Amino acid sequence: MRLAWPIGVSMLSFTLKGFVDMLMVGRLGTDALGAVGFASVATWFAVTFPWGILRGQRPLISQHIGAGEREKAFSFGVHAFALALFCGSLLLVFAGPISEVFRSFIATTELKGDAVDIGTSYFHIRLQWLLPTLLTFAIAEYLRSTGSMRIPMVVDLLVHPINILFNWALIFGHLGLPEMGADGAALGTGLADLIALGVIVYLVKPRHKLNRAALRLKWKRMRKVIQVGITGGIQFTLENLSFLSITWIVGKTDTMALAVHQAGIQLVHLSLLPAVAVADAGSVMIGKFVGELDYAAAKRTVRSILQILLPFMSLMALIYLIFGRELAGVFLHNDDPEILEKALDLGKGVMAACALWQLGDALQVTFRFCLRAAGDHIWVMWTGILCTWLLSIPLCWWVVFVYKGDVAMVWYMWGAEIFAGGFIFLWRWNSGAWMKKRLVEDGAELEGPHSS
Repeated sequence: MRLAWPIGVSMLSFTLKGFVDMLMVGRLGTDALGAVGFASVATWFAVTFPWGILRGQRPLISQHIGAGEREKAFSFGVHAFALALFCGSLLLVFAGPISEVFRSFIATTELKGDAVDIGTSYFHIRLQWLLPTLLTFAIAEYLRSTGSMRIPMVVDLLVHPINILFNWALIFGHLGLPEMGADGAALGTGLADLIALGVIVYLVKPRHKLNRAALRLKWKRMRKVIQVGITGGIQFTLENLSFLSITWIVGKTDTMALAVHQAGIQLVHLSLLPAVAVADAGSVMIGKFVGELDYAAAKRTVRSILQILLPFMSLMALIYLIFGRELAGVFLHNDDPEILEKALDLGKGVMAACALWQLGDALQVTFRFCLRAAGDHIWVMWTGILCTWLLSIPLCWWVVFVYKGDVAMVWYMWGAEIFAGGFIFLWRWNSGAWMKKRLVEDGAELEGPHSS
């Protein structure tokens, strides 16, 4: 909990930021909410591969710290930052062509006319501002991997309110700024991410000169970062492609369904992000214990994570079940009372599905993080990909195109993958195979001195 609470605060502020963003966009109407929701999923998909690779530094850094090799841990962090710079620059350079591909894709849904333009423009602006997002994430991941959770938390607490202010001013034209609509939400988030990068760089800057050897890039070390991180990059990319596909499937029903879908995504963060915070903190400890070859402590850490998450997510299941309609209603607005009533009923069904997910989500989050931290990242990658593509996509496709079901039923079917994956990951941990996946190479030395 000591490690988790700063991550939890960051997650809470992130959730609040997303809530307020979608509330403000929702005021523009269900068409705008559906378009921006679809574009937000596509934006996350575009950044998923580098994001996944950058998360690969977590077990590398924590295990080498546990093995007493702090210099090498720092070097991996430097290489991850350089990788973030490269990936973010590529997204900036190719933002235009990627956006045109997205326009063709979004036009195949029930979103038409202005909604397609709104979604495409939002997506294009977000791509142009992902470089500072990735650089900030690379630094924050290094800090969290070393157990320094509070600096990323402070940055989030400072910047997320600024993001909300920027979005409010740019969406609706306050403070003398132009009224940009949904484009203002994209630009406001980009400006806030740039400020976040400046703040975190200022807070972590060294108080004395670093030895150049510590900052020198070496292909062997970069290859190690990529080898460990690429499993996360591939897994997150294919899983988010499935998520984008499910959103597209939902979009083939009607615009309102996309708005309800987006509301559900925001609301499920209330339980998912705190769970991620706890599992994230536990993964740092597990990486350190595996580096120390203390497998008994790693197992105790997993039990501690579950002792926190299972009661919490059971409580969230009750909240979703009892107040689902009211929660969905926070996001859904339409001038036609009949359409609004139908949307609220769908929202209630989506939140009921969320309630049923919670046990499976607790297992998925816990054991994915812990297995990856132990170095069992390849197995986690293949299991996550197969569960998603063999269960989620076929079931959701069947619901919409064969059974002619609604978005709520899509979410019920989605739960099959959540539970299957959760119990498979649990079995893998209990098998003990992860104890043979340690990433530290015995006897390896850092090339050159380092001081930080």
